[in-house]
Amino acid sequence: MEVMPHSYDCADPKTPMATPFLSVSLLRTAELWAFLHPGASQGQRVALVLAVAGKLGVDTGHMGA
Repeated sequence: MEVMPHSYDCADPKTPMATPFLSVSLLRTAELWAFLHPGASQGQRVALVLAVAGKLGVDTGHMGA
């Protein structure tokens, strides 16, 4: 029996190569986080974005880091 990976592990094997899977996944996660933390301050939201960007290796110099 083939074991299918969890949706958070990787894209569906039938997903076309040109699909921006990671960006869509990050956007959905951010929307969920915002829904679950409606009282989060703008500073907390910015700090989270900068932390995630840093872990992804994104240059945050233009983001005010």
